[in-house]
Amino acid sequence: FEGAEEFAKEMTEELGVPFEVVSSAKELCGKSDIIYTQTTGGATVLEKDWLNPKGVTIIASGSDQPSKNEIPADVLAASKYISDLTKQTSKVGELRSALLAGVMTEDDVHAELGEVVNGDKSGREGNEIIVVDLTGTGAQDAAIGQVAWDKLSQL
Repeated sequence: FEGAEEFAKEMTEELGVPFEVVSSAKELCGKSDIIYTQTTGGATVLEKDWLNPKGVTIIASGSDQPSKNEIPADVLAASKYISDLTKQTSKVGELRSALLAGVMTEDDVHAELGEVVNGDKSGREGNEIIVVDLTGTGAQDAAIGQVAWDKLSQL
């Protein structure tokens, strides 16, 4: 991974958060408390048995059309699943694959993102898998971008 060590060092210094280079997706998943996926392909990028046993939050934002899928259906079924908009994720998000596999129904959705942000529903609690499925909604994308910009601007 040419340049990976230098990149990790720069990001650690810039953000004040430790960055570490690993040799595989499996190793990364086993060490991570938070995983952010943003792929363009149709193949899953992790496996359930790779995940940190202490719990993990997976933010999946690459699946935005019916041909894409990043997270395996068994991970979705084992998770506290949060969608940006359930009607949308059931058609073009990760939820679609779990519905097609018959391992989830829309009733299995813990919350929509707005319900968690408003405090109406819980987010991650303890050693659990939580999947946040972001297919893209204009207002939420703008709000998330603004919060991220505000936080980074304070560093």
